[in-house]
Amino acid sequence: MSEEMEIEGSSSLQSSSDANAYVAVTGTNIPIVTISTHTEKDQKPAKLPKLPSSRYRYTVWHELHNNEIKGDELNNPRVRRGPEVKDKIFYSIKDQQGRQLHHGKKGQEKKDYEKRIENWENSLMVNLSYQELGHRYQVENFMRILRRLIRAEKIQLVNDDLEDLSKVSFPSCTVLNLNNNYFASFTKLPKTPNLRTLLLCDNSIKSLDGLQNLRKSRLEVLDLRRNPISFQECYRQSVFKVLPDLRELDGIPRLISDIEGGFNLQNGCTVS
Repeated sequence: MSEEMEIEGSSSLQSSSDANAYVAVTGTNIPIVTISTHTEKDQKPAKLPKLPSSRYRYTVWHELHNNEIKGDELNNPRVRRGPEVKDKIFYSIKDQQGRQLHHGKKGQEKKDYEKRIENWENSLMVNLSYQELGHRYQVENFMRILRRLIRAEKIQLVNDDLEDLSKVSFPSCTVLNLNNNYFASFTKLPKTPNLRTLLLCDNSIKSLDGLQNLRKSRLEVLDLRRNPISFQECYRQSVFKVLPDLRELDGIPRLISDIEGGFNLQNGCTVS
């Protein structure tokens, strides 16, 4: 069924120096605004005003006035550290009412206040996934926070483009999710003496070098799906030989064929 488009009210619109606009009303009575891209040769492009929220673009939550929210109360914080220009404008930015946007603390007082409010040392569950760490200052700030997670029991660092955390220690961590990163070896993992569950899906691990380091943590669950190592022959038997106390590998409980001496050449290896 075809309908003719009726154009109403276009004659009542006033022409604009920026663009010619027409309002078309269809049979469904939904207005459609069409803006012409035609401009005069001597016409300069209009400069759009800054959004009111632009003044917050380099602001961290604990830098605002009257803030009492601490780091361990955040569900999924974004790790950012503003560029150098932030320090130049930090104390001059004001809100829409003309009030100072940030707190007025300086020097050591500012550092002590930030450390107290961030409170990463008391975090028990931390989700720092999907950080898009594309700049050096972001990586440095990210690593600074990781080193403070001394009480965190469950840590999620999914899809953070991580390659090496060997200089980081998570002394209280029992569940560590490192899925979708770029770890190429077990030697690049953080120190986790109390780890029980380790998720490493979709990384780049090609060998079992360094896997023996996880014996100290009494690891029970390990997931290496879609790593190059998981496609090698007798992969499961090799892993359980290094980690005899492991209960589950790649979502599959330990099988009889996974135990040393229980491998049947006729049946072959189990591929998950």
